[in-house]
Amino acid sequence: MLSVRTHQLLDQAVAVLPSSEEEIITKGIAAETSERIVALRQSTRHWQSAYGSIQQLESRLQHAGVTPDDHTLYTELLEWRAATQELSQLVNLLESL
Repeated sequence: MLSVRTHQLLDQAVAVLPSSEEEIITKGIAAETSERIVALRQSTRHWQSAYGSIQQLESRLQHAGVTPDDHTLYTELLEWRAATQELSQLVNLLESL
């Protein structure tokens, strides 16, 4: 549900821009999705440069284990997996627009 303020802005935008409400909303979704994809790709590049691949990090964790006082590698693995999953969903969303 859009707020009253958002409806007002949308009405103003439609009055000024040569676009329909649907086009403006779709472009907004595309822009927000693209920004998030860029941020997630930056994160995954960081992990790739630090660990090589998810599989290499998993292997490292299997061999070294997780110590009680340092969960950094395990946390990064979970975050990397989540980022990869989210990236996949966002790319699919962007492609469907």
